[in-house]
Amino acid sequence: MKLFLLKRRAAFTLVELLVVIAIIGVLVALLLPAVQAAREAARRSQCSNNLKQYGLGIFNYEDTNKQLPPGGRKGIENPWRAFWTDPVDRGIHYGVSWQAKILPYMEQKPLYDQLPMSGRDAMGNGVFWWETTLQNGQQLRVTPVPYARCPSDSGEPIINALFQTSYSGSLGSQSTPSANGSCNQWQGFSQFGAGVGDHGNDIRAAYLSGVFSRMGPDIRLANVTDGLSNTIFVGEVLKDCHDHDNGFWGFNGMGNAHASTVVPINNMTTCFNSQAEATGKGGVTHPQCWEKSNWNFSWGFKSRHPSGANFLIGDGSVRFIQQNLDHTTYQRLGGRADGSPVGNF
Repeated sequence: MKLFLLKRRAAFTLVELLVVIAIIGVLVALLLPAVQAAREAARRSQCSNNLKQYGLGIFNYEDTNKQLPPGGRKGIENPWRAFWTDPVDRGIHYGVSWQAKILPYMEQKPLYDQLPMSGRDAMGNGVFWWETTLQNGQQLRVTPVPYARCPSDSGEPIINALFQTSYSGSLGSQSTPSANGSCNQWQGFSQFGAGVGDHGNDIRAAYLSGVFSRMGPDIRLANVTDGLSNTIFVGEVLKDCHDHDNGFWGFNGMGNAHASTVVPINNMTTCFNSQAEATGKGGVTHPQCWEKSNWNFSWGFKSRHPSGANFLIGDGSVRFIQQNLDHTTYQRLGGRADGSPVGNF
């Protein structure tokens, strides 16, 4: 009787296992950047599509109302009188942003119809936007809008019970002096000198560089005399770097008209909690100016995309503008009527 002996299969040695693990580690290290790049490309594409939607809403609003959507209440008698300190009538100014005003043109009319745009509630009393409660019982202030967030924006969507957006209307090359007088390094690039419509605080369009302002000026496409294809309308912003947290809904929010082209794209100086934290970080040019109230830094267009940010241009196109773009060219893209030629961008 023959006995058949089964030959035992040799196991992997420890060295062989370590080699296999090392190879897998190398492959992962090689593939991970490619996977991350692909994901970022998808996020950037979605971000671009959001801005295209903004373009449709803005231009349809302008076609209907014969002006661009105002960031404040059109026709306030005293442009310097802010609605939150108005001693006469708190309902003079409901206080919503231009973003709220284009809702009917963004397939959001049912939401828009719930807003008391006259500044009056059902009893005729003056009301502010943050006091509005929708039919479903939700407060307006926390209500999200689907196209208002860029997927690459890693910040919290709700901060201080306020819905935050990733996009802001452009002030253009407007003066935005900081609370700290020693942190005004970019002021020399502004179209108008300090004191002339600082931060867009003027209802007179002649003193505003860009196409939006929180004071509600009457600006029309015809006022963009530099050419629609040479003028920035909307761009990306980051709440992590900004101190105005009214976000999407409020006229005094970051998403209304609180971004100027004066500060370079993706300047991250105010995106940190201390000078020590800011020092040595990418995009930080003046770590001593880290506080978010240094508006000459915080009121700029910023994104989490590598090397630049997405912008809606006045002709309806969306462009990814590199952060190393010549600063003077960038200012000319901000100003709608500065009369200066714009080169390649």
